[in-house]
Amino acid sequence: MDFGKPFRFLRSPRLTVTLLALGMVLVFAGTLAQVDQGIWSVMDQYFRCFVAWIDLPIFFPRSWSMPHLKIPFPGGFLIGFLLVANLLAVHAANFRIQATGHRKAIGLAVLLLGMLVTLGVMLGWGTAPVATTQSDAFWRVFLRLGRGSLAAIVLYIACHLLYRKRAGLVLLHGGILFLLVGEFATALYATESSMTIKEGETINYVDHTQQQELAIIDTSNPAFDTTTAIPAKQLKDGAELRPEALPFNIRVIRFMPNASRPQPFDRIPAAQRGAYPRYSGPGARLYIAEQHAATDGSRNAPAVDIELVNRATGQPIGRYILPIWFYPNFVNRAWDMPTPINVAGKPYTLYLRYKREYLRSNSGHPYSIKLIDFIHENYEGTQIPKAFASRIQLKNDGENIDRELRIWMNNPLRYARRTFYQSGFLPDDSGTVLQVVRNDSWMIPYLACMIVSVGMAAQLVQSLRRYLVT
Repeated sequence: MDFGKPFRFLRSPRLTVTLLALGMVLVFAGTLAQVDQGIWSVMDQYFRCFVAWIDLPIFFPRSWSMPHLKIPFPGGFLIGFLLVANLLAVHAANFRIQATGHRKAIGLAVLLLGMLVTLGVMLGWGTAPVATTQSDAFWRVFLRLGRGSLAAIVLYIACHLLYRKRAGLVLLHGGILFLLVGEFATALYATESSMTIKEGETINYVDHTQQQELAIIDTSNPAFDTTTAIPAKQLKDGAELRPEALPFNIRVIRFMPNASRPQPFDRIPAAQRGAYPRYSGPGARLYIAEQHAATDGSRNAPAVDIELVNRATGQPIGRYILPIWFYPNFVNRAWDMPTPINVAGKPYTLYLRYKREYLRSNSGHPYSIKLIDFIHENYEGTQIPKAFASRIQLKNDGENIDRELRIWMNNPLRYARRTFYQSGFLPDDSGTVLQVVRNDSWMIPYLACMIVSVGMAAQLVQSLRRYLVT
């Protein structure tokens, strides 16, 4: 058996061209798919998977009523994985270390130093623990590229010592590989959430808007937050949940991936009202129906239909429908309809809400953000937004941090491995909505960009020198 065949296939230029062509087709299909789906659905279906299922109708006018067939196609992860294997195979076959003796030892030492500098830039070594916003986004990006250039130059010196005339090509390949690995890490580990704050309010958590949970809050002692949170993945039809901290069981009758906006009963036809279940709580006076999942890019509004049963007596407590519409942060504080119950003399409040994560710094200390003032300016004589800004107070008692900061468009706050962006605002400018991103590999594109740039520049200079000599 010829064990060299797979290796020769991986380093084949035809494979590189084929993968690039497949990537272009996938990008084209993903772009067309965004006409009918939200960007995150497209990312999961086309790019952040090994097998993408392309919807046939996206290639045709919607009025043609094409059959809803799904075509299997290499996904973004598979194409990226093969590109990485292709780059490594080409490098192993064509780029061999040419240095020997002391030069090789020095080159390896400089390479290790370059890797440490790269790691330091990624981890933010030497930066302030609270990255205050700056007045000019250009200089912020310029400084990041400058830090990436430092790492790239050290790596180039190492490549020059080890590979001599081919140092530029080696560095160029390394930068592309670094970019691919960075995108893979971002897809797996980056998270996005939101924070909604009214003026004067202090918040110590973020909402993960792509995930939901059933929250049962013990309100008998307001000084303590005693909440039992059940992830939505456990709310399966027919499931019976027995949380140890609660004196009742939860029977899941139906989990609805998308539900209609609650409407008063007097707006609903009598025939529909007659078939509607008898709910307790707010669901007794509002009509909520299951709908098909959204395909136009709009948000789905899940709901859960549950029955509570007293664990001690076995008697039903009531049947409740809990749509995420009742959670205040779903529609910018327009709704706030908790479902109160009382079991064994203890009051509880029920919500279907976004998955909540409480804020902690890198050292494990909790911290909070208070909105002091929200500023919303329009262009004079119009309703066209000119600027949004949030003046906040960041407080972490465990680390002796108590600072007043400003967040505005394109000028975020970075703290505790999270970036807080100005995203939106509440009605009547009563508060702000911050987009909160955690992406530990966010510096990789800057680093990869400068590594590729230095590699291309070095190779260009090398080729120009050969041309002038000849």
